[in-house]
Amino acid sequence: METVLVEIFGPLSVAFVLFVIFTAIRRSLNRGNDPRTKEELLAARESFRARLQHPNAGQVEQGMAALLPQRLLRLYDDRNTILAEQIEIRRPDDIPEHTNEWVEAFLPLDLESQKYTCDLPSRGLGRGFCFATDGTGNFYWIPLSDTRQADAPVFFVSCDPRANEKVAASLDEFLSWPRTIHAREGELKT
Repeated sequence: METVLVEIFGPLSVAFVLFVIFTAIRRSLNRGNDPRTKEELLAARESFRARLQHPNAGQVEQGMAALLPQRLLRLYDDRNTILAEQIEIRRPDDIPEHTNEWVEAFLPLDLESQKYTCDLPSRGLGRGFCFATDGTGNFYWIPLSDTRQADAPVFFVSCDPRANEKVAASLDEFLSWPRTIHAREGELKT
């Protein structure tokens, strides 16, 4: 009986021990990367907000070898909108299956912000710029082109499940929909 228990639970106990060791190693390696104190969190937040207020369209266009739509550039001139967080956007139609859109935060207009978004070209979606996140690893994005466009459609790319949905025919349309802002500038929700 003991042999049967060892054969059944032996591999499980080894797997559990390896999991615990792997988790401990990963935590120790990541320990220096995450802000820990409230002061560090506030400093990271202020750095992010400074990047939002100082867009670097030239860097993005050069790095992505494409041009951003003019409407996106104007969005980053609108400080009240770009600094807003936790925005619930209601589609103007009454179709029950259309849920509200949720923008946790806008992303800075720089290449740094794109390092942490979906790799759109590898998903077969072409060149695009992720300009907002829902806070759960999904992003709102617009396609880029070789010529400066006045506006572009808005898409929502989801990682789990993997999907890409056209949300609005244009960024201007998307930004004109009724919205409720749940966090004001300067608030820190913890």
